Amino acid sequence: MKKLDFPYPFSGFRDLDFTNCFTGVYMYLEGIQGIEDFECAKKHGRPCDGCGNCGGQTLQNLQGQFFFLFDTVSGRSATVRGWGNKPTAIFQEIYDTEDMVDFIMGYAGYGYERHTENLMEHIRAAVDGGAPALVRLKREGPYLDGKGDSFRVIIGYDGNKLRMANPRGANNKPKKAPKRNEIDSVYVITGKAQRKYTLPDALRRIRRVMEFDRETGAWGEYIRAFEKYWDRLKGHSLQELKQLHKNAWEGAIWNCHNFAETFRVVKGPPVDENWIWAELRNPALESLCLRIDWAYDNSHTHQWQLRSLYETRSWKKKYYNEMEWGMCENAATVLRLIKEDDDVVYRAVCDMIEILNENLQQ
Repeated sequence: MKKLDFPYPFSGFRDLDFTNCFTGVYMYLEGIQGIEDFECAKKHGRPCDGCGNCGGQTLQNLQGQFFFLFDTVSGRSATVRGWGNKPTAIFQEIYDTEDMVDFIMGYAGYGYERHTENLMEHIRAAVDGGAPALVRLKREGPYLDGKGDSFRVIIGYDGNKLRMANPRGANNKPKKAPKRNEIDSVYVITGKAQRKYTLPDALRRIRRVMEFDRETGAWGEYIRAFEKYWDRLKGHSLQELKQLHKNAWEGAIWNCHNFAETFRVVKGPPVDENWIWAELRNPALESLCLRIDWAYDNSHTHQWQLRSLYETRSWKKKYYNEMEWGMCENAATVLRLIKEDDDVVYRAVCDMIEILNENLQQ
């Protein structure tokens, strides 16, 4: 029997997908220290929620910062959800794919091996060597944005019985460690390596995602669903109207949150210069980071407006046409504002790439 001491929590913004699981493993390998949440709560008399009393240094807050970073550089938090929460082509291309694994590992500066045979042997070897193993679960069908129960962090074993890291903090916490026949592949981290990707690579990746969404008119599809609605109202049932508004807030909300938090590090507490988000502290990028912060803070508010349109009305009856039309027009107006916020961020990302390219040429 072998088991590693793994105190790191997971992000409540996601199920146990690759990014969420890798973040904990990264913190373990880097030996990142923090304050246990209960210590902050005991000292200040209330649960820590980024309260500032601890300087944001609880393990949960630190995990959140690294999770936001990896989620953003992967391009995931720049994607726009497809109408009806359907994964878009660019989302399916990057989310939890081998491409994402390679990019985040390379960005973090770690080498790894992927194994699809002799899985138990490789898991035991990783744990015996003092490192958790990342395992991908077998799965059918695409992942939805915001949900992805695809990975586990394995920190020990007892014969053929695996021990997984406590999933505290994550959405939809699994109750049991996976069995051998539930595992598709094993990722064994082989140690520190020269960073394969850095901030310019991440920004180009983000730009590619945002340009794909623009080329396919992702935001336009949301807006058009509510435009010229006067002519269509009589043909829609109450249930159809309800689903229309639900699609809007479920699809639009939260795409900006993790992204904004990543770029807010520019005005946050001091960070160790060796931490990978330190490159965002480049003075030449400060005004653009603040612009992203402002635009996506705006978008966050607008996205909550969409949700309030859905949740503050009664869905027990259909209103008269003028009111239904007014609600649809309100939704379209808010969606146009969200699109404008997103355009501000896209231009800021493009400007960052241009600045960093100029610096390289000097």
